[in-house]
Amino acid sequence: MRKLAALAAISATGCIYANVVTPLSYRAPTAQEAKVEGTADVEGVACDHAVLGLFAWGDAGYAAAVADARSRSGAAQFADLRSDTTFFNVLFVYARSCTRVTGKAVR
Repeated sequence: MRKLAALAAISATGCIYANVVTPLSYRAPTAQEAKVEGTADVEGVACDHAVLGLFAWGDAGYAAAVADARSRSGAAQFADLRSDTTFFNVLFVYARSCTRVTGKAVR
């Protein structure tokens, strides 16, 4: 029984390799403060992946999603920044989590 519990703990933790960043916070002014009301929204996405719970890679962090939005839009800053996190899992064989940020570009 102990061997089974140890095997379950090892396979569920991603202990062979893990390089994953989780979302944190990011301060952004409101659209009124930045004077960008009525401009189009820009979006950035950052994801991490895992296979069998043993190998994990990627950066699904808030900062990575903001950096992606910055590279897509060329914006110096963002206003009215919002974020969502999504998770995708197929029988614990493959898992993906993504952080998506949406906001107004301040140039």
